[in-house]
Amino acid sequence: MNANETIRLLIVNDSRKEVERLISMLNNAGRPTRAQHVESEEVLTKLLQEQSWDLLIAEDACSQLPPANALRQIKRLNKDVPMILISEKAAEQSIEANQAVVDGLKIGASDVVPLDQDQHLLLVIQREMENREQRQQRRRADFKLKEAERRSQQLLDSSRDAIAYVQDGMYLYANQSFADCFGYDDRDDIECMPVIDMVNDEDQKHVKQFLKDFTLKGDEAENCQLSFSGITHDGKPCNVSLDVSRAVYDEEACIEFVIRANQANNEQLQAELQKIKDQDLVTGLYNRLYLVGQLEKEVSRAINEGCTTTVLHIEVDSFSDHIQPTMGVAGSDLALGDLAALLSKHALPGETLARFGDDSFMLLAPNQNAQQSLDRAERIREEIEHHIIDVDGKTIQATTTIGVAILNETSSSAEEVIDQALKATENFRMEHDQSGNGVKLYDPEVSPEEKAEADMVNMISHALDNNRFQLLFQPIISLRGAEDEHYEVLLRLLDEDGQQISPNEFLGVAAQIGATTKIDRWVILETIKTLSEHRANGHNTRVLLNLSCESLCDESLVPWISVAFKAAGLPADAIVFQVDEGDVTSHLNDAKALLQGLSEIGSQSSICNFGCSLNPFKTLSHAPSDYVKIHGSFTVDIQKNNEGPEALSNIIKQLLEANKITIVPFVEHASVLSTLWQTGVHYNQGHYLQAPTDSMSYDFTMEG
Repeated sequence: MNANETIRLLIVNDSRKEVERLISMLNNAGRPTRAQHVESEEVLTKLLQEQSWDLLIAEDACSQLPPANALRQIKRLNKDVPMILISEKAAEQSIEANQAVVDGLKIGASDVVPLDQDQHLLLVIQREMENREQRQQRRRADFKLKEAERRSQQLLDSSRDAIAYVQDGMYLYANQSFADCFGYDDRDDIECMPVIDMVNDEDQKHVKQFLKDFTLKGDEAENCQLSFSGITHDGKPCNVSLDVSRAVYDEEACIEFVIRANQANNEQLQAELQKIKDQDLVTGLYNRLYLVGQLEKEVSRAINEGCTTTVLHIEVDSFSDHIQPTMGVAGSDLALGDLAALLSKHALPGETLARFGDDSFMLLAPNQNAQQSLDRAERIREEIEHHIIDVDGKTIQATTTIGVAILNETSSSAEEVIDQALKATENFRMEHDQSGNGVKLYDPEVSPEEKAEADMVNMISHALDNNRFQLLFQPIISLRGAEDEHYEVLLRLLDEDGQQISPNEFLGVAAQIGATTKIDRWVILETIKTLSEHRANGHNTRVLLNLSCESLCDESLVPWISVAFKAAGLPADAIVFQVDEGDVTSHLNDAKALLQGLSEIGSQSSICNFGCSLNPFKTLSHAPSDYVKIHGSFTVDIQKNNEGPEALSNIIKQLLEANKITIVPFVEHASVLSTLWQTGVHYNQGHYLQAPTDSMSYDFTMEG
């Protein structure tokens, strides 16, 4: 799950103060929420029926709505809403604490977290959200599988090839083409019929023995052909030649019979073609394509059987810098062939040795652990180091760097294992000044998340020092016929290749290193500069500019903004400063001071992501703003989740009564516009109207 995705959260707790603390904690931890405090079973039932929810957090001792009752309603309505219990008893070191956990799990809670252990709770929330996403993906995958099975069955039924599936000597299935081959009018007449009933007496013993032997070989059985004299439905003899292979039909292991339409019966030619397809012509070893196929089989075997396999990436050192210039192109190919012959002596039965790249090989070794492979790799490295390559009287010596990767039940794909083996080789070279001639096991010393965060810190610092940020502008369009021009200013970070990085990816890291206030001030100055030039061309444009939580709490910001406006000669009302509802709720006094200060210098304010706090209108009463932008999840619910507009309509109604200018974002389809217009929304924003661009170039006259 995306860490910035809004969590639709239900909270069952007798203490409203604790509910507010939980929401504030989640927002401060960078987990935005749309929360609802549930105080009765009737309210829970209504909420579950009307909206989609991701998670329910309940106090185990709640009296208003016992968690067991809440879970019963969730199950009754067949909703996938996992429950996390918060338990004061579980925080104690006692038998009662253990019993509290057991009792919570017994009623169906996903986990029981001790009270006030917020870091523990955050990890459990992340896990449950990921589990829920995986369940949704599995449901989608199950649907796709059923569709694929349905289409496959249709293809089987209509295939010109005669196809049948056999288990325990009886037909599980036969298509109409197979029935036609034996003179049956209806394929159903063949199902559950013994295979031997369609074989002439003289060949029955041969067919019985063939089926017995093929079945005993199990997964090791190779594709082959079976020929016999058959009997048609009316008792006439017929010559039958079948392709026989292992298969799974209706989730049952079985044997597949296929009589090809216009079958070219040349097994030797097919075998030769397959050999050419799988072979590297220079070394005579298997090629990369065959290796990847074998690796995928090993990944499947590891997942199903829990076995361990190792992969050795054997790379020849200085091949292009030393061996090729010395031996020439043809001589280099012969040198690789010589090394391939040496490596072949180390490949055991059941292992796969393949040429992987221009100067590298890979050895796939099933049922071998890490230490065994490292010892083996070291022996291979030493033998190659002392080996003399002789090509037409010209000799040369080579060294190799060998990276070892482990393939087990945690491996997701052949590509992942290959990348790890390559990375192990690369890491050895980096640790030894590119000299090579060594062995290394893949070791992810730094997690991808840690590395990504470190890279992001460096990128942010570089961007601040080298002006590597970019402003984008997205129009905000009136639904009430107003002719004024509004844009929202959006920020992007540019990487080394000039690609845009979303604030969702870098602002959290920027806050950790204390860089957000500096970024905000850069955005303000650049916006003032761009807006001044734009308004000088006759546009009476106003923009919404987002401030971070750190800037919201910065007492020096408003005086600084006032000076910036005066220096640029730009009216203070040209920019509407926007703050997040979650930040306002968590820092109410600071927000109140900021919005008051902006009003005093002539600027307007906006609260965005409105409607997700426990009591958003209470927040608004303490920190009144001119504009209110509704949280985008309300629009998503209408457009993608097919929910009614009631929740949005109720919020808009109260905002209009409070004389607030309302904005609804995330408008992706024209169909939602009439719904928004009926609610009374003033402005809408989204990709349907226009995606963010690097200039304020929208033609507002089109909306007139």
